[in-house]
Amino acid sequence: MAEAPAVVLYMSYLGLGLARALGREGVRVFALDPHRDALGMNSRYCTPVLTPDLKADEARYLDFLVQFGHSRPSKPVLYPTGDPTVVLLSREREALLQHYHFVMPDHDTVLKLLTKDGLDAVAREHGIPAPRTVIPADRAGAEAAARELAFPVILKPAESHAWKARAIVEMLGVGTKVVPCATPEDLLAQYDRIAAHNPAVIVQEVIPGEDERLVYCCFYVGRSGEPLGLFAGRKRRVLPPGFGSASFAESIDDPRLTDATLRLLRAVNYRGLGGVEFKLDPRDNTYKLIEFNVRFGLWDALGARCGVNLAHMAWRDAQGLPVEPRLRGRPGVKWVSIQRDLSAFRLYRRQGKLTTRQWLRSLAGEKMWAVFAWDDLRPFLSTAPGYLWRLAAPRLRMAGKQAQG
Repeated sequence: MAEAPAVVLYMSYLGLGLARALGREGVRVFALDPHRDALGMNSRYCTPVLTPDLKADEARYLDFLVQFGHSRPSKPVLYPTGDPTVVLLSREREALLQHYHFVMPDHDTVLKLLTKDGLDAVAREHGIPAPRTVIPADRAGAEAAARELAFPVILKPAESHAWKARAIVEMLGVGTKVVPCATPEDLLAQYDRIAAHNPAVIVQEVIPGEDERLVYCCFYVGRSGEPLGLFAGRKRRVLPPGFGSASFAESIDDPRLTDATLRLLRAVNYRGLGGVEFKLDPRDNTYKLIEFNVRFGLWDALGARCGVNLAHMAWRDAQGLPVEPRLRGRPGVKWVSIQRDLSAFRLYRRQGKLTTRQWLRSLAGEKMWAVFAWDDLRPFLSTAPGYLWRLAAPRLRMAGKQAQG
């Protein structure tokens, strides 16, 4: 029987990380994406395959997956890279498992962990420390939250991908995950404008402290329920500052964080790849649950550099092959998305939290670039000109206006 290939759905940063983590182990990777110019589609470690777009036609996308899996000589191992693909795989697992290998928790658990209100319910049920949260059913519920919670607070979508709808993106901007609210009046005003498009939101207290208190634990739990892989990192910078995703992270070894993660995984009977974010609360020195990813995450490929290749563990275990457990990664290795981190640096500097010298010094030491890799240059070379043009264009326009003036 031919060795099972891997199929990665959508080739963003984390899709590229998956392809490299698997390809460097000799696994053939098919990269499925509707966009030929997606970040990882020209990696040497994958074979690009154009697909229908899940957002445009879910039924056609599902049919494509079934037919693609059916056409392989051996069942591929399937990797979702975003919440919509996770939901699709989970809901349609009976049909897809006929043609693919993949491991994930039961569907009810998937939905609980993916949604902010579901995750809050999990934290309450199992006594997991978490920020105080109110889930308003309507305007009156939002008013109750304004009375009950200490400010500042944040508004979040109950389902993360809900704020990718065009009307909300036009209102809040691309990539907005939370809306900070400094006062009760601010909260109600923000609730009113967002609820006009999607009222499914949660209101949550803000855990105080700098962004470096944000930590993330990535893992793979095998089919039998045994944790097989685990490593952790600290988010040194996020974009946007305060409430964004990592632009710069560093691997750490923290037994307290490991214990908190394993306790949560046992409580929900977890299976498969995933990651959980906590923030260390300076008020009681306790890790508070922030977010749960039911999939490979943005910088989980750093684990392979640190001795814990979660993607490859998942590939082996899904097929029933033996896996040597590795529950500690090598600390002190950095993951940097230079494009995102340049933007983050400018924002932190504007806030007076980071100098140019401090930023440059932070980049010293062993690191893994999100896109650049000596053994796989094409993704970097294909994106660098466009990024440099975006940096230069505003300055060129300003120079042109000054020349005309």
